[in-house]
Amino acid sequence: MEYSWQYWLFLSSLYVLGVIGFFAITLLPLRSWILLRRNSGFLSASTIGKFGYALVALAAISAIALSGASLVHVAKCLLGYHCSANRAGGWFLVASIGVWYLSFELFAFVVFRFLRRDYRVAT
Repeated sequence: MEYSWQYWLFLSSLYVLGVIGFFAITLLPLRSWILLRRNSGFLSASTIGKFGYALVALAAISAIALSGASLVHVAKCLLGYHCSANRAGGWFLVASIGVWYLSFELFAFVVFRFLRRDYRVAT
């Protein structure tokens, strides 16, 4: 499997997620703040709008907390503590932050798209 297409697909997806995770360390709290502030019109909407806004806020808090655990581990790796058997462990940790960021973005997109389409709230 070393030179198969599955290997190269796995390796490239790990590196892409790692790069996304590297930028998501800063981008996740900033993007969640911007999304929640931009869509604050749902707080004055119906119950469904408030519920959707609360779901996205809860998803933002969860994504930041879950990626924070990986970030602490990455910081320990960078400070010289034992990280894993090789450098792939660091890439897996940074890639996990990328997964949390992309999951939050997808979830927020779907929820706000649904709310705008079905409930016509001006934001």
